[in-house]
Amino acid sequence: MFVEPALPSGAVVHDEDLILYRALDRNEEPTGPVTGIEVIGFLEFDRWDSLPKLDLLWQLPGQEPLPLDELLRRLQRELRQQARQIASTA
Repeated sequence: MFVEPALPSGAVVHDEDLILYRALDRNEEPTGPVTGIEVIGFLEFDRWDSLPKLDLLWQLPGQEPLPLDELLRRLQRELRQQARQIASTA
């Protein structure tokens, strides 16, 4: 999930399940504000307390802005439901 408009970003490993993307500074080092986040194994992710605390609201098209953890939990529930529906029809 990335902030719009897309900014030049560099990946910074947060831990084994999270990759943060930060805006690049003048030396093209990823030290600026967080511009994106990647959760490895998103459907099984449950370490919500390990997400960075950001003073930003994140938004998906057609939905209201939410804190990052709330938005990701909602998205995870939706994707899990879709995965169960696909599995039950297979």
